[in-house]
Amino acid sequence: MVIVVFIFELMLLVLLGTGIGAFGTIIGAGGGFLLVPILLIFYGMDSKVAAGTSLFFVFLTALSGTFAYIRQKRVDLKIGSIFTIMTIPGSIIGAYITTYILVGNIFKMLFSFLLVLSSLYLIIRPVKENVNSINTTYRGYYRKVVDSNGKVYEYKVPLTRGVIISFGVGFISSMFGIGGGIIHVPAMIFLLNFPVHIATATSYFVLLFSSLTGSVTHFFLGNVEYIYSIPLGFGALIGAQVGARISSIVRGTLIERLLGLALIIVAIRLLLQ
Repeated sequence: MVIVVFIFELMLLVLLGTGIGAFGTIIGAGGGFLLVPILLIFYGMDSKVAAGTSLFFVFLTALSGTFAYIRQKRVDLKIGSIFTIMTIPGSIIGAYITTYILVGNIFKMLFSFLLVLSSLYLIIRPVKENVNSINTTYRGYYRKVVDSNGKVYEYKVPLTRGVIISFGVGFISSMFGIGGGIIHVPAMIFLLNFPVHIATATSYFVLLFSSLTGSVTHFFLGNVEYIYSIPLGFGALIGAQVGARISSIVRGTLIERLLGLALIIVAIRLLLQ
């Protein structure tokens, strides 16, 4: 009976990892914002262990999802590399500040309110797919990406603004303990003129390296619970492939709506803290 229960719990963790990994890959956010509350509420983990286990899960999801998106040729590798360079130091500084300075409740409430407004905008606003066209009046670094299906994405990225935003994403995500992708994707769509599908794929590329940095740190601190992280990670590897495949066939409208829903979940989590 004990063995049967153990196997059932392992299968449940694999299915949980698969579902969260697929959803996180579709919206380019990793899925840690969903996994951490589950580990805290249903598995009674300490917050640090939940964060470390979740970050290891996010790393495996991003690893699998990034390879899938690279095969689909939807990752802007040049811009993604630049953003990665700025995200990592932002994460380190954010972690350093939270070690010595307690983030105030008022600031958390204001940030949660901003997330709610962003989510409502994503859910309500009409979406214009930026495919096979370019806004000639928009200033920035010209980019052209042709995916594996032959779709052409043309857009211009304001690099200076993008570098500042990427540093800020790393800083805020580390300070609040939330995945950077959940902030980076809306910023890339709203502020940096990225097409939705390129934003989610490129965000995953950035998330791969930032989550690796955090995972290594938590590993040496002993904050990774392997009995949970291994089956969850196995599910993440499968779910990311499924999510990338689904993302390639759905419209950007649906991806933005799902991203808006994810932002509401993150806002509620911050308020409950």
